[in-house]
Formats: sequence, C-alpha cells, structure tokens
Amino acid sequence: MPDIRTITPDDAEHFRSRVSRGFGDDADMGSEARERFDAIFEYDRTIAAFDDGDIVGTTAAFSLGVTVPGGSTVPMGGTTVVTVQPTHRRRGLLRSMMTAHLEDVASREEPLAGLWASEASIYGRFGYGPATFRHVVEVDARSVQFRDPPGDGRLRLVEPEAADPLEREVYEQTRPERVGMLTRSDAWWSYRLIADPEAWRGGKSAQRHLVHEEGGAITGYSRYRQKGKWEDFVAKGEVEVIEVIALTDTAHQAMWGFLTSIDLYPNVEAWNLAVDDPLPYEVTDGRRVSRKIVDALWLRVMDVPAALEARGYEEPGSLVMEVVDPAEPSTSGVYRLTSSEGIGTCESVDDTPDVTLDADALGSLYLGGGGAMSLAAAGRIRGDVGAVTRLHRMMRIARPPWCPDVF
Repeated sequence: MPDIRTITPDDAEHFRSRVSRGFGDDADMGSEARERFDAIFEYDRTIAAFDDGDIVGTTAAFSLGVTVPGGSTVPMGGTTVVTVQPTHRRRGLLRSMMTAHLEDVASREEPLAGLWASEASIYGRFGYGPATFRHVVEVDARSVQFRDPPGDGRLRLVEPEAADPLEREVYEQTRPERVGMLTRSDAWWSYRLIADPEAWRGGKSAQRHLVHEEGGAITGYSRYRQKGKWEDFVAKGEVEVIEVIALTDTAHQAMWGFLTSIDLYPNVEAWNLAVDDPLPYEVTDGRRVSRKIVDALWLRVMDVPAALEARGYEEPGSLVMEVVDPAEPSTSGVYRLTSSEGIGTCESVDDTPDVTLDADALGSLYLGGGGAMSLAAAGRIRGDVGAVTRLHRMMRIARPPWCPDVF
C-alpha cells in the first residue's frame, strides 16, 4: 500500500505535476505558478500517496469559512485536488486519502467539509451532498431588452490593481448576507481572483474589471473576459461573465445592461449565477436568458450538534433524527433538533427517530436549499410524511444558498 502523508515544500513540484496529470493537463512549472501554490496551499493540509517515491494520489484542504443560515460563518475544510493516477485506481487509494483528510478536518474541530465534485458519483459515499446549485446562463444580447431604464449610478472599467480593494469591500459587505458564500483570504484574492495568468484564459482576453458607483460609493463589481469571433463578416463575439456581485438592484441591472450591450459581442455566458438571480425578470422576455441548473458546493457534516447549532432557523419545530454515516461512524447517532426564535439546539438522545437520513442527505439540507420532500421521495430520507414535512420546513430558508467560489 502506498505511503500516505502530508507533503513538504520539497515535494511541491512533484505534487503539482501529478495533480495536473490527474486532471489530464500539463502543469505550469514556472516560478509564478509555484508562488501561487505556496501562497494558497497549506502544507500541513496537503496529502499525497507515495508509491516507491512516486506520487500516485493527491488531495488537500483549504481552511475556509461558509456563511450559514442566520449569518454566522462556520469553519469548513475545503476538499480539493483529489486525484488518483490511472495506474493506481481500484486499489482503495482514494478511500485511504479521504479518510486521512476527514480525520484532519475532525481534528481541527471544523464542523463542515465541502467540495466541488469533479465526478458526482464519487462523493456521496464519503458523506457529501450537493448543498448549493447554480445556473449556467447563455444570453443572446441582440434579443434582450430591459424592462426599466437604467437607474442613477456610474459604471467604470478599472485596472486590476485599482479594482482589488474595491471588489474586496463589496464582497465582504455581501458575504454575511448570502448563505453559501465563502471567506476569501488575502492570498485567495491576490492569487486566485486578481491574478490572471494566460493559461487560465482559455483563448479569451485578460479579465476586465467593471465597478458601479452610486452616490460616491462602490455598489457592485463584475469580472469578465471577451473573445472576438466573426462569421461571414458578422460579429459573434463572446463575453464570459466570471462574477457579478451587487449591493443594490440598481447596480445589478446596470452591470448586466453593460455586459449585454458590448459592441461586436452578442453572445454572453455566465458559468455561475445564483438560481434566484433576477436577470430573467429584469428583461422583457425571460426566455432569452437560457438557464441550466447544475450542482455547485457539496457539504458533509462532521459534527452534527455543532453544525446544527451554528446555523439559524426560519421555522420553529422539533424532531428526532437518526444520521447514518458509514464513512465516519462516529458521526452516526440519534439527535434531537429543536428550533425556536431562530436559534437551534441539538443533542444526542436515546429516542425513537422521527426520520432517518444518510450523512450526504444532511449535507444537502444543511444550508437550507435542499428539499427534504424530494430526498424522501428518492428514498434518501425515511419517515412518515408529517415528520419529513417538519424537517423540510425547519431546514429550509427563503432565499436559496449560492457559492460563487469554485475550489
């Protein structure tokens, strides 16, 4: 069996090359790429499987925080760069690395682990469930007309260095208000968001940075790219919207009005809009905003009482739930969850459960965007209709969660 351990800086180049190969890419071995790696990755949370000196498996964790219902920020181990080399699959290597990773998360008393799933069929068995969803959006800008005229405000294109502090300020004002948003460290901003190496562009332009001002204050920003395209002397350029963060409705409409009116660029795409984003309702024909729903952030609950007491509740209620967690048996148990005046309490009990659910189903429900009724219909939650309905109402929140950061 390969030796599984955390890496050292001396292993970094080897590790990076194997991560890239695991995803079918060629690693950027330049000094700037290494600088980004050293800034973002935590060596004591970066795990490799070594077989006769060669790295044959990789995984790592980012120390993140996620906004939960009620507005608190809960620590989360961000599972990332999980690969197994093709020569070493079907040997239990993935399970061994994930076990080591989850033990690390538990040892740090992080109530949650989270990831974006490269393969959706893998992570349910480790207790992760899809907790947020996103819309992949395509807009033919030539056919889009906004219902209302632009509001008061000013749009400016700014250089990355000038955009950096403005975007940070807007994001930090938004994050506590939106369930599912993640903390962003200085290194995250500098090396993942503002940094713009050509290898990340996919043949498109450098990032453009758009900011919106109202009354002298910045109330929104957008990052996007462009790619020129012509067919029979007709412009069919593309705009790739990377992120739109708005503090006001005016800023949101103004920025989307800009993004859908760039001369020669009628094809606008966004990879990650919140499922309740108002864009389809801001235009006269919402069908022109084509949307496809896709899973985004997956969560697994590491400590049931700690996690459930850390979030808030919009509906009062009480029920006894049995959580079944084959990946981490210590999480399995029977718990009584009670919510009153927005606050939840959770304790282990020796009672007959009202509902029984697997750990991945609890992960799907945790941020308030999952549907207990749908999970029950699929056999993922067991219990009578009344108890499942009560669980659904207690866990659900009015505004669906959204995670703008992929990791």
